[in-house]
Amino acid sequence: MNNFNRENSAWCITDGSAGMISQVKGLSQAMNLEFTLKEVKVNFPWNILPVGIIPIMKSTFTNFSEFSENIPPKFIISCGRKSVYLSLFLKRKFKEKVVTIHIQNPKSKHDEFDLIISPKHDNLKLANTFATSLAINHISESLIREEMDKFSHLINKDDTPICTILIGGKSNNYIFDNNEVDQLIKKIKKIKENQEIKFFFLFSRRTERNTINRINSAFTENEIIWSDKKVNPYIALLGFSKYIICTSDSVSMISEAISAMKPVYIFRLQSSKSNNRIENFNDYVILEGLARKLDDKLEEFKHDYTNETDIIAEKIKNKFK
Repeated sequence: MNNFNRENSAWCITDGSAGMISQVKGLSQAMNLEFTLKEVKVNFPWNILPVGIIPIMKSTFTNFSEFSENIPPKFIISCGRKSVYLSLFLKRKFKEKVVTIHIQNPKSKHDEFDLIISPKHDNLKLANTFATSLAINHISESLIREEMDKFSHLINKDDTPICTILIGGKSNNYIFDNNEVDQLIKKIKKIKENQEIKFFFLFSRRTERNTINRINSAFTENEIIWSDKKVNPYIALLGFSKYIICTSDSVSMISEAISAMKPVYIFRLQSSKSNNRIENFNDYVILEGLARKLDDKLEEFKHDYTNETDIIAEKIKNKFK
């Protein structure tokens, strides 16, 4: 840590999930920072308790030794529930030496962060907040082209249009039971009747084995159900695809698909809450024409989304010169 440019450095702290990594990585890259991705691990029982209960002390964290350097980076960029407490701890430890930026609503001690970047559907309006329409991410034209070149030998791109289906899983906000899976399968089969399309199915780490099995059973070898966890063509498929279908449970997944500037269709799952903020997000992107609700046919459409990650990065650089 002694041979680095502290003023241009960052720790990017998440729980290791792909969506959160995309957000912290995207912001760091847009700010031209030298960043290190770090995963926070929380001891039991704090790892299962809701936000606001976890004590802010070093014994809370399983891997605190990974964050114990005497010379910290200039920026601590965190995303997700578990990273909230570590960011707060590091701010209290290093004080004005670090700038703490949290992505998403921390739901606790908002005033202790130097900056919070939250989506508009969280309706967080404080002096230290920037709001975005979509989740910021690391998707760019150059990254997509690079990944397409890497996977060109695995993805046979003939004249048949490709549609990638990004499937999430059960969460606190949505029901993703057999009935929901069967409704999705029914929709996909109906689309296949109406137009010739090659489907790729990709699953998130939240996707239950039963969901994957039902989809495997429902489709033939004409569809590609990706199962290799070591090789992930996700970003390449954002480029190869003519259409993208997302289940409605993942803001980051939908945001990245829209950022790829492709026609995005959302399969609306049944909400498990009467007040579901992610439903507000889905309503917003559909109303704004950034995505459409999945129906029985896919059509090309364009939208004018502007990369918010670059805009936010410029605002941060101006704020913390």
